[in-house]
Formats: sequence, C-alpha cells, structure tokens
Amino acid sequence: MGGAAVRSLWTGLAGSWLSPRVLAESTGTWLRAGIVCLGVAIASAEGDGLDVLPWAVLVFMVDLLIGHLLAVPAPVDRRREALALLLVGAAFAGAVLWIEDPSAGAFSLLLVPAFRAGEAFGRPAALLTVAVGAGAGMLGTASRPLNADYLTSATQWCGLSLMIGVLGAWSSYLGSQRPSADDPPWAAREAAVLLRRLDALAGSIDGGFDAPATAELLLDAVMATVPGSSRMAVLVGFGSEPAVPLALRGIDRLPWPDPRTAECVLGRVWRTGVAETGLWACENGDRAMAAAALHDQDGARIGVVVTDRIPAAPFAEEELQDLVHLVKAHSANVDVALSFAALRQRAAFEERQRLAREMHDGIAQELVALGYRIDVAGRQASTLSPQLALALDAVRADLSRMLTDLRLRIGDLRLAIRPDQGLGAVVGARLQQFGATTGLTVGLRLSESTYRLPAHLESLIYRLILDVLSDARHAEGTSAIEVRLDVKAPQAWLHITHDGISQLGEGSFLNHPLAALGAEILVQPSDTGVVVNLAMNGRPIHSQYLVPERMPLIS
Repeated sequence: MGGAAVRSLWTGLAGSWLSPRVLAESTGTWLRAGIVCLGVAIASAEGDGLDVLPWAVLVFMVDLLIGHLLAVPAPVDRRREALALLLVGAAFAGAVLWIEDPSAGAFSLLLVPAFRAGEAFGRPAALLTVAVGAGAGMLGTASRPLNADYLTSATQWCGLSLMIGVLGAWSSYLGSQRPSADDPPWAAREAAVLLRRLDALAGSIDGGFDAPATAELLLDAVMATVPGSSRMAVLVGFGSEPAVPLALRGIDRLPWPDPRTAECVLGRVWRTGVAETGLWACENGDRAMAAAALHDQDGARIGVVVTDRIPAAPFAEEELQDLVHLVKAHSANVDVALSFAALRQRAAFEERQRLAREMHDGIAQELVALGYRIDVAGRQASTLSPQLALALDAVRADLSRMLTDLRLRIGDLRLAIRPDQGLGAVVGARLQQFGATTGLTVGLRLSESTYRLPAHLESLIYRLILDVLSDARHAEGTSAIEVRLDVKAPQAWLHITHDGISQLGEGSFLNHPLAALGAEILVQPSDTGVVVNLAMNGRPIHSQYLVPERMPLIS
C-alpha cells in the first residue's frame, strides 16, 4: 500500500471514526476503547504493559477501520471486507497470548473483536471470532507446554468473550427496533391498527356501536325468551347517575319509579345488581315484575332490563334465569355501545371547548382591541370632524353588536350536556346568560322527571333551543322570550316563543336531526313573533293520539 493510500485511509479514520461527535454518539466505540484501556492497565499492573500495549493499539485500530468500512453509505457494500478484517483483528487478539505467561489484560483484548462481531454481524459471527482468536492463541503456544492455570484462564476468557458477543448482537437488535425519523410514530401505528380492528368489530356486532339499536335487539330477544311480558325497557346508568331509557316496549312513557330511590324490585336490582322477581304495587294495582342487571367486564352495573305483566301470571324462577342468561349474553354489546357513545360525546365536548378557547383568545381579543382604537379615533374626530365622529359611532355600535354575538357563541360552545349536568340545568344557565347579555326579558318553565333522555337527544334539543335564541337575538323588535320545557323520558315537549320579527319559516326545521328521529317540530311565524313547538316520543302537536310505542333509532 503506497504512502498516499495510507494517508487517505488515516484521513478517513480520523475524519469519521476519530471525530469527537462520532465517538460521543457511539456507545459501542466507547465500550471497546474502555476494554482496551482496561486490558493495558491490568497488564501494566502485572508487569506486561509494554508487551501488551502494541497489540492493544493494533486491535483497537483494526476495530476503528472495521467501523469505517461499515459506515460506507449504500450502494457500496463493504461488509465482506469488514468481516475479513474482523477475523484478522481476532487473530491479533489471540496472538497476544504468545507472550510468555500472559496476564489477564492480554486475554481481555479478545473481548473487542467479539463485541464488534456480535454488534455488526450477529451471534454466529461472534462465535466464529472467538474461535479464530482462541485458535490463534493456541497456535502461538504450541511450542511450549501448557499448564492447567493457562487453560483455565483461556477457557474462562473465551466464554466471557462469547457472552460479550451475544450482548453486542442483542444491543444491535434493540437498536433496529427503534423507529427511524422517517417511520410513523409507534402510537400512530398502534392507533391505526386499533381503529381498523374497531371498524371490523362494528360490522360483526349486531347493532354496531349504536346504543339504542343494541337495546332494541336486546328487547327483541327478551320478548322471544320470556313470552307474556306486556311492558319492558332497557334502562342504563353508571353509579349514581339518573337512569336513561334506551328502548321501550308496550309503553310510550316509563311507569316505574326512579330506580335510585324506589323500594320495589327495580330499585333493588338497580342498587345491588342482583336479579329478582316480585310484585310491584302501583296506583293501578299490583304488577308482576322481573329485572336483571347489565354489567361491564369489571362487574359494575351499567343498566337494568325490566319487564312486568299482570299479577295473575307471576314470573317463574326458570323465566328469571333465562332473563339473566340473556342479559349476560348482551351485556358486552351494550357496554361497548355505551363506551363508544361516551367517547364520541367526550370528543365533541373537548372540541367545543377548544374552539371556544381559541375564539376567546383570538378573534375576540382582536375585536376588543379594534373597538378601543375606534373609541380613540372617535374622540379625536369629535373636535375635528363631527360627521366622521358620527360615522365612527355607528361603526362602534356594529362592532359592539358583533362582540355580543361572539360572546354568546362562545358561551354556546362552553355550555354542553354532560353526565353530571342535565338538559334542564344547561338550558337554565344558557337562558340566564342570554338575558344578562342581551337585556331581553327571559322566562323559563321547566319540568323534568327523574329519568334522563339519552345524551344525543338532550344535545339535539339544546341545539334547537340555541337556534331559536339566535333568531331572537337578530330579530328586529324582540323584547321578550319564553321557554317551556317538559321532559318525562323518553318523552319531551318544548314550547319556545319570542315577539320579534323572526327569520324562521314553517320549513326551517324540516331537515333537523330530531325530525329524522321521529320528533315533530312545528314553526308558527306571525307579525307579532314566532312560536316553535317540539314533541319527542309523545303526543303529536296536531293529534290527540300517542305516537307508536317503539322508540326511533339513530340512523
């Protein structure tokens, strides 16, 4: 090899593997350098330092050259040359044992190529490297007798070198499992897999993740398994939350008392989660009742299936056991549907809070600052140009109106239906805020039963009220607004009116989501205001007859 080639090789080594940045980033390089230094120190302590030092430097330089070859970028492949040089380094590490009575520091040099072999080429290469080093050491000592101490030390150090090689292979494997900068984050990959799995599961479950549809299917099974039941329902609720009727049969309103406080069969099953049968004394006479609890995978009660019939045909123990087995089989479907609905509701609530925060901290603050600048310009123009001052006052009034409307919109986003806050509480808080902001006279008559509507129905009714409030806010001549809300789950009635010149027409809510769920919405505009009526799962506005008993499902 010529002098120019040697200088080029040394420049490559010094520029790539001897640079402080590369050495600082390579844990393996520091480890092998530490092994070499430790070997030289041990040999020096035993009087063989000068004999071992040249071999140690040679082994380490060969290791750096191997690293330089492995660092050559694609498409040039230098792994074969690196493997051959690795075996040469192992032979050098074994040749140091030719020293008469070698010390432990001489034996330790075999750890360097063994670790490099495992790290770069895997466990088979580590085994081959240890074998080559041991063979080179045995060839050098063939001309002199071997004692038991030498053989014991050689065997121990070869075993330790093999273990170090396996450790290098393991560290290389762990490093290969780390995602590169170009790979998608592991959380995103896992989320994608889970979402695909969730989509597949939704297609395989009867009713999918639609809680009312799942409850309807459960009642279909109850009717087939426990014949003779005249009235039945699926009530859901967690802990001390109010009961929410998901599905009804044979009734259009709930005839039973609040299960949280009732002392009948329904109340005991709601509190204990243990199925039972018995008689329930009501105003119209006794009824035979059976109830079984729905449980999640942790055993917590998430709801109750209740059914009753005439007292002359009480429920037998066999019928109760059939009901228990049926409810147990459907509990998982109801649980996953409720969990999915809660997750969707929480995501919507968090998104509304984020939008409200961004509007408050962004455009609202900028509009306030603009209003201050208009005020300053108006004061300056009042002495220089009265006509310009009047125009600025008009602009300031329009800006104030926009700010008021924006504050109401932000309030609409922040006030949302939550498990701990029902429809009546949210509507009351919103009307109080509306009256304080607009100066309009607001009246509210509220009647709520102890049962709650499903969360999606409460949200839709609340959004309908907000639409009418927005119309009242922008209607000319509005001075008062009145709201009457009557909720007896699963039924709800709403009457809301204001005396302004409304922009609402008879067809304004024909495509409202509540209409798709079977609700009737009637808008009656007039010269003196507008009246909006809503009937949900109850007596229609134009009819004295009850709606069909089967609850509508979410499409």
